[in-house]
Amino acid sequence: MQFASAMVSHDWRNLGYPSVRVAEFWDSRSCGISCLRMAFGALDVGGSMGPAALTEALLERAAYTETSGWKHGHLAAYATELGLAASPQIIHSVDELQAAHARGAVVIVSIGHSFETPGKTGHLAVLLSIAESGEAVLHIPSGDNPDQGKGVRVPTGVFWEHFSGRAIVLSRHDHP
Repeated sequence: MQFASAMVSHDWRNLGYPSVRVAEFWDSRSCGISCLRMAFGALDVGGSMGPAALTEALLERAAYTETSGWKHGHLAAYATELGLAASPQIIHSVDELQAAHARGAVVIVSIGHSFETPGKTGHLAVLLSIAESGEAVLHIPSGDNPDQGKGVRVPTGVFWEHFSGRAIVLSRHDHP
């Protein structure tokens, strides 16, 4: 799966933002946009919509507020508008995550802002897999540079300490 960074100010013009100031605002808030972009790319929907256009589409649908962040149901609803099967879900086990991947789904997980500090919410990432080594492999769309966060490997115990249990599961209708 191709990685999409949440850091957009580095290339704000090409990404469609009206100014570097607007892009800098979204640098720390666009994990939901980045995760959808990765999911849409992996599932071949959404065409060439850039992050600024996707931001506008999601804001029109009240998918983000400063007080609550990204609303999982609204993100899933937008993915459904584009022709995907998408739903917010509560995940209880590694087996459930692996079953979703086996069906060809993309799983966006709600995690804490950092694996080094306590917390289970506030950030979104794409779970790529649970490796045979027992690590969760994630694309975490945040960091100090646009390449940071690709294929981050986290021991599953640490992942479960920082995973809220909430996820958005997206798939093509031909892979339920």
